[in-house]
Formats: sequence, structure tokens, C-alpha cells
Amino acid sequence: MILRALTLAGGIIGAGIAAQGPGFARAYVFELEATARTLSGVVSKFDAAASAAGIDREAALARLRGSALLERRRIDLARNIERHAVLEADLPRLQRAGPFLRGYYLLRAPDGEALRATAQEFSPTAPHSRAEFIFAAIGFIAGAAFARLLLWLPTWPARYRRRRALRS
Repeated sequence: MILRALTLAGGIIGAGIAAQGPGFARAYVFELEATARTLSGVVSKFDAAASAAGIDREAALARLRGSALLERRRIDLARNIERHAVLEADLPRLQRAGPFLRGYYLLRAPDGEALRATAQEFSPTAPHSRAEFIFAAIGFIAGAAFARLLLWLPTWPARYRRRRALRS
């Protein structure tokens, strides 16, 4: 009876955690969209400043050398430009994806800064969409199976010895 109750508890915990997946992935996409808008402004202002000086982006980045402050600024700008390019490539795919594929993309190649920001701002909710209920069902099965495995592991050596003694 206690094993069943603990297995049920593991399933409920798994369902509660897994049901948050679609909502978290949705919040992550919103965070990526906001980050892409911000970086788009930064990159366009830098490109405008470079074209006003009569040079292209690469030449403008190359001219940001000489002092530690300029070098730091050059590294930050280069990182922002690269991150913006990656977000512009990945964001349409994430926006078109359904909840299952969005979860897959989130696990596969997350943007670390956006993931941290999403985790800080995310607040769990009860499942209310079909996808969240499906995730909860999968989480319940996985959580119950994991709890059952954890409860079975400590008893395994004794059962193995008992079976072996019966064979002899």
C-alpha cells in the first residue's frame, strides 16, 4: 500500500513538472522575441553609425581597438551581432513550431541568457490546454515509473539472493 502511494506521488510530481513545459517554452519564445527586438536596435544603430562614418560593419569593429574600454566594447558588439544573427535564424522556426517541437528546440539549443531570464520570470500554472494535459499525462507515467524504479532498486539484491537460493 505504501509503495502504491509513493508511486502515485511520484506520478503526480512528474505530471506537475511536465505540465509546465508548454507554458515555459511559450514564455521562452516571448523572451527570445524581446531579446531579438533589443539586439536588432543595437545592431541597426551600430550599422548606421558605421555607414555615417563611411565604413562597413567589419571595418567599424576593427577600428574599435586601442584601449581596454574600446576592446571590451568591440567584443560586446561582436557578441551581440553574432547573437542577433542566431536569433534571427532560430526565432521563425520556434514561432511556427507547436508545443512539442518547441519543447524539443528548447532542449536542443537554448539561448542561455534568455533561458535564465525566462526561468526567473516564469510562474507555474495549472494545465489548461490540450498540450499541457498531454505533457502532464506523459509526466505522470514517467514520474510513476521513475518512483517505482527508485523503490524497487533497494530491494533488488535481496530478491536476487532469494531467487538464487531457491534454485540451489
